[in-house]
Amino acid sequence: MLWIFLGILFASIAIGLPIAFGLGVAAVVLAVISDIPLSILIEQSIRGVNNFPLLAIPFFILVGEVMSAGGIARRLMDLAGALVGFIRGGLGQVAITGSMFFGGISGSAVADTAATGSMMIPSMKQQGYSAPHATAINTVSSVIGIIIPPSIPLILFGIVTETSISRLFVAGIVPGVMIGFALMVTTFIMASIEHAGQTRKFRLDLLWQAFKQAWLAMLLPVIVIGGIIGGVFTATEAAVAALLYSLFISLAVYREFQVRELWGMLVRTARLTGMVLLLLAFATVIAWFLTINMVPQTLVEQVRAITQDPFWLLMIVAGLLLLVGFVMDLTPAMVIMAPMLTPIVTSVGIDPVYFGVLMAFVLGIGLLTPPVGTCLYVGCGVGKVSMEQLVKAMLPYYAALLVVLVILIAFPGLVTWLPELTDVRGN
Repeated sequence: MLWIFLGILFASIAIGLPIAFGLGVAAVVLAVISDIPLSILIEQSIRGVNNFPLLAIPFFILVGEVMSAGGIARRLMDLAGALVGFIRGGLGQVAITGSMFFGGISGSAVADTAATGSMMIPSMKQQGYSAPHATAINTVSSVIGIIIPPSIPLILFGIVTETSISRLFVAGIVPGVMIGFALMVTTFIMASIEHAGQTRKFRLDLLWQAFKQAWLAMLLPVIVIGGIIGGVFTATEAAVAALLYSLFISLAVYREFQVRELWGMLVRTARLTGMVLLLLAFATVIAWFLTINMVPQTLVEQVRAITQDPFWLLMIVAGLLLLVGFVMDLTPAMVIMAPMLTPIVTSVGIDPVYFGVLMAFVLGIGLLTPPVGTCLYVGCGVGKVSMEQLVKAMLPYYAALLVVLVILIAFPGLVTWLPELTDVRGN
């Protein structure tokens, strides 16, 4: 059953069929082979999307749209410039710090790449960065947006594995900061080698001025993370609160976009949400088929026969996910692989919250690798560089991400200590 599914899936990818439709074809074929009524497919697909926490996805996507159009993202980038612009690498450091701010609100790597790249790359070129290097920094830093909460991939992991989304959000804070720090160190080294990126003198008055402009925007991550940790609301309710707040300050305070622009934002949000939900609906059907045929249980037994050491098991799983990331986008990879791999790692005592963060990170690297890396294509478009130039410039940053990955695998406590300390519950 598993091999039939994988064969149909990769055949669909090879002929260019959208993965959601490939999953649907696989579901129908499996139903016919198993002599199961097609009505059950409808029931299972509806069950997959009939989930209250899924409401967080369109709300967080819309928050990212409002941020970009309403002046929130620009003010956060100005604050990042005042904070770290004096470090060697100049605007490269600003771009990474800005991605940490932006990712802490939008939860989307692609939105981060487009928003920060369009603002930062032209200025970075003027400061001596080559176009590929400037694009590489802005593209690779987008992976922070799917680790630092809110995170759409973590929402999906929580839904398909029935893991607390709130705990996943809190667990992503420390790894997200670690990734940002690793990228800043790499940018420091590369800027020293290439003599790129002008630094600015640190001035407290400029920092204060930038803070006064951005403090309302900075309250957004405080509302999301503080509300979850404080038990004020769940991750789903935090998405609604973040949207209402971002709309208020964009329309009533900053006044940088008109109400009529909301229609376009709603259409773009609906399209992206529809794609995610269609994937999730068909993936739920596939997961049901594999479960009734004992595929996860069989995989657990086979993998445990190879090793029961958590470190080496995670290294094997991480290697598998890196390969999957080369040929599949993050969202379908998450909804397909998470239900199969989570029982394997939990069978040797690995915390599913920890594994969810690790899985999102590894698949996030796949967004940055050819041939299907979504963020790569967005980066090439924004930075006006070729794929070959961009990948070559990103090689040192790939190495930095892999170093962080190995550290997180070797020391799981870096991920789990904060959710255990705060004891966050619920979705």
